Amino acid sequence: MAPPVITLTDLFDPARLASHVANGYVRTQVHPTLPLTIYNYTEKAQYEKVWDEITLSCRGLIAETATGRVLARPYAKFFNHSEPGAPVAELSAPVRVTDKADGSLGIIYATTEGLAVATRGSFASDQARHATDLLRRRYATWAPPPGHTVLVEIIYPANRIVLDYGGMDDLMLLGAVELATGRSLDASAVTDWPGPRVETFAYATFAEALAAPPRQGREGLVVWFPDSDQRVKIKYADYVAMHRIVTGLNARVVWELLAAGEPLDSLIEELPDEFHTWVAEVAAALREEVAARVVEIEAAYEAVVTGLPEGWGRKEFALAVGKHEQRGSLFLRLDGRSYEPYLWQQIRPAPDWTPAGRVYTE
Repeated sequence: MAPPVITLTDLFDPARLASHVANGYVRTQVHPTLPLTIYNYTEKAQYEKVWDEITLSCRGLIAETATGRVLARPYAKFFNHSEPGAPVAELSAPVRVTDKADGSLGIIYATTEGLAVATRGSFASDQARHATDLLRRRYATWAPPPGHTVLVEIIYPANRIVLDYGGMDDLMLLGAVELATGRSLDASAVTDWPGPRVETFAYATFAEALAAPPRQGREGLVVWFPDSDQRVKIKYADYVAMHRIVTGLNARVVWELLAAGEPLDSLIEELPDEFHTWVAEVAAALREEVAARVVEIEAAYEAVVTGLPEGWGRKEFALAVGKHEQRGSLFLRLDGRSYEPYLWQQIRPAPDWTPAGRVYTE
């Protein structure tokens, strides 16, 4: 019997999905050559913590563009065990535990041209193209179980995030999702996968997983609660610190985007969840500092203009603001030009304002 056909309207209220797309919480990308669309939660959803059944499920969801027929359904978004949004689980809850692989999520889907791999938000990312080529060359005779989406971790030297897997260039099996129900399965359910599988551990309960000693050179653990079909991450402190070092995250990186008028999306997208709050706090502090200086300049400008004689001109204004520390901004204000870019340059933070500590400088 053929697996049942599932469409986007079976999963979500179409109006709410359209609203999420319009409001920037879900991003869509159309396949470059095929009539397919991929749905992915956005950096804005992460930043504003807009998590519901739509944003949690749109983590690389693939559907036919015209019909909405769902072709691939990945694991729902899951959180660090201590984060808001993580399920509240009893310590005695039965679990299955695997390694938290440090690569890119690969979502295998079928096309008229054969099996292909997408990443969380793209059909055509470098990782997706590399994985598709690898799948078709190395595992050409393999087929996913009918009615299921198979998920892999894409690992190869040029895609190194933090951990060094040596020369490994492969697709590591993570598990699968049943299209009709959304029920997820671990790697043991895909019995005929010919490639490597994610490492598994014998921890029987959530308490055992939490008490497990950190492993050197690994990111952490993924804990699956089969009874509720929910997952959490347990990330090792050493990995988090290493990621911060490798990515060079500091306040100046945030400042550079804000000063250029660029959104923080590209930065947030590359960071683990545990850094999102820190980036938001830095951005808010920098914006508040600029806003405070705007208030000061407007007040100073009003005071200067009010104190000038009738018929004053540029010369009189120059004499009045000559010793003011913000005279450059005051002249821009006089000329009707924006002085905010000038203010952003004034609050350029030190590179040692990092998630580990805060240092102010100008």
